[in-house]
This record gives sequence, structure tokens and C-alpha cells, in this order.
Amino acid sequence: MKPIKWIKYVMLMMGLTALAVCGFNAAADPFGLFGDRLLDWYAYDMTNNPRVAKVAYLDRRHEAYDSYIIGCSKTSSFSTSLLDTYYGDARFYNMIMYGGDMYDIRKTAEYVLENYQPKNIIVALGLEEAVRYNYTEDVVKNGLHAKVDGQPVLPFYARYLLLNPSYGLDKLAALADRTRLPSAADVFLPETGVYNKERRDAESVRTLTEFLEKNPGFEYDLTDKEMACMAQAVSDVAAVKAACEAQNVDFKLIMTPIYYKEADNYQYEELVRYWTALAEVTDFWDFSGYSPVSYDERYFYDAYHFRNSVGDMVLTRAFGDGRGYLPEGFGHLTTRENVRAHAARIFTNSGAPPPGDYSQALPVLLYHDIREDPEDGAAAITPRRFRQDMEALKAGGYTAIDFAAAAAYVYEGRPLPEKPVIITFDDGYRSNYLLAWDILQAAGMKGTVNVISVSAGKSTYKDTGRPIIPHFSYAEAREMFAAGTMDFQSHSYAMHDSPELEDPAAYREGVLPRRGEGEEEYIENFRADVIKSKEEIEEHVGNAVFVYAYPQGYYSDLTEALLQDLGFTVTLSVDPGVHVLVKGLPQSLLAMKRVNRAMWSGDLLRELESLQ
Repeated sequence: MKPIKWIKYVMLMMGLTALAVCGFNAAADPFGLFGDRLLDWYAYDMTNNPRVAKVAYLDRRHEAYDSYIIGCSKTSSFSTSLLDTYYGDARFYNMIMYGGDMYDIRKTAEYVLENYQPKNIIVALGLEEAVRYNYTEDVVKNGLHAKVDGQPVLPFYARYLLLNPSYGLDKLAALADRTRLPSAADVFLPETGVYNKERRDAESVRTLTEFLEKNPGFEYDLTDKEMACMAQAVSDVAAVKAACEAQNVDFKLIMTPIYYKEADNYQYEELVRYWTALAEVTDFWDFSGYSPVSYDERYFYDAYHFRNSVGDMVLTRAFGDGRGYLPEGFGHLTTRENVRAHAARIFTNSGAPPPGDYSQALPVLLYHDIREDPEDGAAAITPRRFRQDMEALKAGGYTAIDFAAAAAYVYEGRPLPEKPVIITFDDGYRSNYLLAWDILQAAGMKGTVNVISVSAGKSTYKDTGRPIIPHFSYAEAREMFAAGTMDFQSHSYAMHDSPELEDPAAYREGVLPRRGEGEEEYIENFRADVIKSKEEIEEHVGNAVFVYAYPQGYYSDLTEALLQDLGFTVTLSVDPGVHVLVKGLPQSLLAMKRVNRAMWSGDLLRELESLQ
């Protein structure tokens, strides 16, 4: 082949290769820049670069929104639905971006104001925005959209068309592994712009020690940070406020909650100067510094990100009616008149509040059957032992509460008795009606029965005719409920399989998937079982069903997420120990520990003391 032909051939191949790469990148669209019309997976695209993908998403859909909250990744914990409620008729979108600094925030706000005609803009700031400015670690994964920062548009689109195809291939591989719960590949909810914390919010939170063992992400670089970009950050806040005012758009500034170790990185004098300068620009709601939630890691996902429930506290304090749990001293409307006194208070480390101010040890006792002659290994105790337990609780100063009181403590901060206890019975045996009920009443106690609905009023297993220990009827349950001694919650409708009585081909462990049961089929089966149980108990007994006791104690992040979707706020495990509730932290009501009295024949009060 002559050299000139060879060169033409090579150039042709290169051109065809470039066209193929461009075509593949446009079709796979791993950053959502070209509309993601083939895969429509903006949760993935935003995970790759929320600055780019969100603008591409909103350019086609911004009519659905009229308000925006803009800030770094901490901003994700602010619920758009809660903002919509508090603002009345607003439709908020969350424009959070990884590591966004004040340059990113200002440019994004200006683009939104120019192109989307918003009614409200909230800027959420932490402390990092005064440390760095216009910093981009990776222009592909962290750079702003060309439309936002004014860079030439054609080279910008060309950059993403000519990307290494590995980005698109990774998206296809992630699509093949996609499940109901979010993974590291799709951490956003495109419809609202927030992080999808469904998996993290399905994790039970117990003692601080257990939480830190399970979540080691609280190591923090304590190198002092200089607020070298303070003046630019303040200037940009002023610019965004002025731009909003010019278009009659409501502007608000929120300073976000931070972990106490982050506050330790900064100099007191610089922080006071920064706050004072911001207060000269605008009044703002401040939740930063050493706040009442700063010291307990359970209020955070990691050292940088506070929980969604803390975000709800912020919005409730700043815009709501103040109902629900709000720690004393959490949140402050900061003005130029009060800023110095306020800054002096919040940037002085006064130490963590006593755990008793916001957490409560709560023993949850677990019983099953009550009978005179329990077999060895049976989940049963004698009436005499049960009576001794109730008398011991009474003598020890314990007060029996229900799960509604536990939930009110967590969600609203309502006080509990000095020594609360919850008494539970699993399955719904008739002995709970014939024996346990009288003993509870005599001791001034009350309990909760977690009912296997399919067995209510029956003495045979499901529809097999095989004998089981008799279960009380719904008529008997109504009688106990009307007396105020018992309430009734779900232990599944028919997912509590017996390994001895169930068809081996149909058997499942607790509520976990059967062998060969696909995720979609499993979700459908689990939801149907839960709904049927809830509806049946509420119809036949009359109390609200919001507690789910896991059959055999098996649970997963998926079951916890599905139950939350169905309105369940409390779940019970059989993990041993005394549980701990934390005010303002709904996850402390999940997979609650219980003390199984059939497994321990010793003194009840001594056992409770040893477990705390």
C-alpha cells in the first residue's frame, strides 16, 4: 500500500473510531448531558457529576419546580417535600453538588434565576466555603456545566462525546446489577435532587459504641483550616441575595449543622469574623458550630454529613411550627444586632450534653406462650415465672409503656417514665388471653402482642390441618384491647413458616426470600403479606398497626425500607440486649433489641442490670 493511501486509511479508521466513540457516549450518556433518552437513568448520571446532570435534567423539566435550595453535599439532608409544606405552595428542587464552594453556588443560583424563573432560593453553607473557592478536582466529574459557568459550549460537549468509553461501559454494567435499594452507582433521587438515603436510613441505630463499630467513618483530619476565601464567600452571598431581590425572588441563608470535630479545625476569631460579615449581608438561620447534635455521631452518616432527620429538625425550626423534637438551643435567627453574642456561644466548645438529655435505655421483654408444663427448649414459661417477672418489674419501679410512647419520645421528645419497659408477646397464643392478661392487670402492667394473622383463632397450621398451639381469636383480642391492657401489632400474615410443618419447597427463613425467588417477586409477596396483616388487625381489633416484629428475627435493609414505605415506624428483632432510644433519630426505633425471657431463667432485674 502506498504511503498516502495508508495515511488516508489510518485517518479514516480514526474518524470512524471517533464517530463510534461519540455515538456510544451519546447513547450511554453516563453524565446525562444528552438527555439520557435511551436508559433514562439520571440517578446514575447525577452520581457521576451532579453539577452537569442536574442542569441537563432541569433544562427539560424545570417547569415542575419553582424553588431551589443550593449548596454542597450537606444540603442533601434538607427535604424538598418538607420545604414545600412549610412554604405553602412551593415546589422545591435540591441543587446539591459534591464539595460545592461559593463559586459553584453563586454560578448555579445565577443560572437558575436567569433560566428557571424561581420564586424562592435558599443557599445552604457550611464552613468549607470560606476555605476554598472555584476549586475543581476533576473537570469531568466535578466541573460545572458550560451553560452555568460561561465556558465555550462546543468544546464542553465535545469533551463528553469523546470520553473514554469506560464511563459508558461502567453504566451498562451497573444497570445489569441494579436493585431496589440504591448502590454506590446511583445515590441520587433525580425527581428531588437529594441523595437517596433509603439504605442508610434503614439501618438500625443503637448504642453509640455499636454505631461507631459499624460506622468507622468518623476519622477526621484535624489540621487547622484557614478561611482564606472568607471575603469572596461573603461577597458571593451578597451577589446572590442582590440578584434574587432584583427579580423579586425570596432569598434565605442557612448555616448547616456540623460534627464537632469539624468545628475544632477552625480558629475562633476567624469564625466570629465570618459570621459577623455574613450578618451584615443578611439575617440567617444558624445551626452550625457546637450545636446540641454536634457531639453524638449517631446524628450523622459520617464526619461530614448530618442525617436527614437532623435536616428535618433544621427546617422545622427555621420554617415550621416548631412541633416535633427540637433540642434546646438548636437553631438561631442571626442578625447584625445579635451575631457577636451568638457566635461567641456557638463557637465555644462547652462539651457534649449528658446522654440522658436525649437518649433513653428501654428494655423490651419478649415472651411467647405461657403454660404450666413447657417442654425443654420451648419458647414458653410458666404462669408462676411470668407473675414473678411482672411483680419484680413493679417492685423495681418499672412502668410498662407501649410503642406509641416510645415513638413519641423519639419523634416529639415526649418524656418517658424514669424506668420504662415494654412487654411483648410474639405469635398470639391463646395463653396470652387466658393467663398473661390477668397477670398483667394484677400487676398494673400492659403489653403488646405481635400477631401471626393467619393463625388468629386457630389451632391448626395455616390450611394444612396439622395441629399447633392454639391462638386467641380477634374477638378475644378486642376484649383485651378495650380493657387497655394490650395492643396488637404485626408478626406477618403468613410468612412465619414453621420448619417442621411447612412444605420444604415453600419454606422461607423468617421474611427472607425463598430460594429462587427474584427480587421483584419477593417485594410483591412481602408487601402483600404485610398489608394483609396490617389491614386485618386494624379492622378486627381497632388499634393502629405501626410495629412489625420480624418472624424468627431475620431482617434486611430491604425489608426495613419496604416497611417504612408501608408506614411502619417500629421494627423488632430478637437481637439480645436492652435497647436505646435517641430523640430525633427514627432509626433508633428500627430492629429494636429484646430480652427473651424464655432463654433466661434467672432474676429479671439482675438480667436487665447486666445488659445495660
